[in-house]
Amino acid sequence: MIKFFKKFIAAGVVLAGLFWAMAPSSAQQVAGAGQRQPKVMKVDWNNLEIQTFFREQATNPPRSLTPEDQVKLSKLKLPVIAFDRPPGVIDRAFGVERAPKRKRQLVTDPDDPTWYTIVDTYGELAITVDGDLRIQQELPADTKIYTPPPGLAAEPRVNIVDSEIEEGMEGLIAEYTVRKFPNIPYQVTIECAPAARQHCVDSLALQRDRKALRIISARPPK
Repeated sequence: MIKFFKKFIAAGVVLAGLFWAMAPSSAQQVAGAGQRQPKVMKVDWNNLEIQTFFREQATNPPRSLTPEDQVKLSKLKLPVIAFDRPPGVIDRAFGVERAPKRKRQLVTDPDDPTWYTIVDTYGELAITVDGDLRIQQELPADTKIYTPPPGLAAEPRVNIVDSEIEEGMEGLIAEYTVRKFPNIPYQVTIECAPAARQHCVDSLALQRDRKALRIISARPPK
């Protein structure tokens, strides 16, 4: 199930990226007229978390980033956040001493550096982080959007899907979205095998685990 889920995520993301990259040229061939590129969100590069990363990356570099991944991520136009150390759900599911070694899969599109997907697999438990600058849906200009006061961090809502909701499904999938810099959506998806289900159903614990997310790469435009 884990392998299928990873392949599904990776293939879906790659196809989505190729769609965005190819759609304008295809429309020009068919209709003979240019089509606008997808709009993207602006990044607040003066954000305190980003500035702290810049200051400390030499003395406190990301531990989970390989040189090869660093080269690939350096081309992205958005800050990359991930679990640089295993989140609490890994310790709860396996124990500190018995936790499987992380295997990381990184998916980007060189022709569209506005999104990424990182899949960290620990045995039969997989954690995916998706970051995306592309605006998928535009709201009317007069839409009122609630903005929390400064210093008030909104708790992300954890959505859980398991066999009780999705017939024929094994294990459990939990997901939530955090917004940063200031409104870029980063979606976290946790897939648990049946044996680890009890450790992945605690939404409050999963919310606390998000504190282990950190910036692992950020390159402001020159």
